[in-house]
Amino acid sequence: MITIKEKKKTRIGEEFIFSLKAPISFSNAIRRIMISEVPTYAIEDVYIYENSSSMDDEILAHRLGLIPIKGKPLLENEVITFTLEKEGPCTVYSSDLKSENGEVAFKNIPIVKLGKGQKIKIECEAIPGIGKVHAKWQPCNAVYKQIDEDEVEFLVETFGQMEAEEILEEAVKILKNKAESFLQQLELIEQ
Repeated sequence: MITIKEKKKTRIGEEFIFSLKAPISFSNAIRRIMISEVPTYAIEDVYIYENSSSMDDEILAHRLGLIPIKGKPLLENEVITFTLEKEGPCTVYSSDLKSENGEVAFKNIPIVKLGKGQKIKIECEAIPGIGKVHAKWQPCNAVYKQIDEDEVEFLVETFGQMEAEEILEEAVKILKNKAESFLQQLELIEQ
């Protein structure tokens, strides 16, 4: 049984506290799935057409990959395309990433500072992935403490891509599917 205790907005997402009455092994499975198996979007492919800034292409691509992208992936092969074209002198922020089918979670993340005459022209693609593959797809941090023999209290801090309750629901769904698959395999062995 899940009991929601507190939910509040933070400057980087949400803080969500809930308690769970279940064996400690299930609690740990939920925590690990929330961190590493709930799919989110992150920028993976970056096409740099022009970069006369002082930042190397590789560093620029890495910084773009760490910008949280809003949304819950519905399909495995979905792609959100962003474009970015700026000329200095200015500071380029995440709000400068333009897309028709997606948006960044935070508009005020600095990407690069452009001097006079410096330009960047970039196209990048955000794709679904999981935290197990790379931390840029990790939707939250989750910790728990044991309150009772069969009850734990979770603290979940999200990074802006998804709502905390959405992450929890998705984690429970993934755990349920894994358990059902495991039971089917056991039934095959028994036959």
